[in-house]
Amino acid sequence: MDNFSQEQQTRYDWYRRSTLNKANVRKVCLIQSTGVLVTPQVAQMVAGVGKVFVGEVVERALEIQAVRGERGPLTPEDLRQAYQMYKDEKGVIGAARPLKGKRMAL
Repeated sequence: MDNFSQEQQTRYDWYRRSTLNKANVRKVCLIQSTGVLVTPQVAQMVAGVGKVFVGEVVERALEIQAVRGERGPLTPEDLRQAYQMYKDEKGVIGAARPLKGKRMAL
């Protein structure tokens, strides 16, 4: 952290302060699992993992933007390409079984 630029430090501070809504995380867990409501502790753990995932995708999107020589807010295309790169590197992510006919946000 001592070697962060001002922009990186600002992004890191925002990342540390951000959270995923635990109620929404519990709903997603309910939908994706066997229909059993998860405990608040499990929702907090899933939210933490989700936050790391979002952070990794955003970092890749920023790298893509830098390669293009662009600056400013990330575009949906930057995020889609970063998500695709993440899937290519890590393999299958998300639910073990695909959602029939349903498309996720990206």
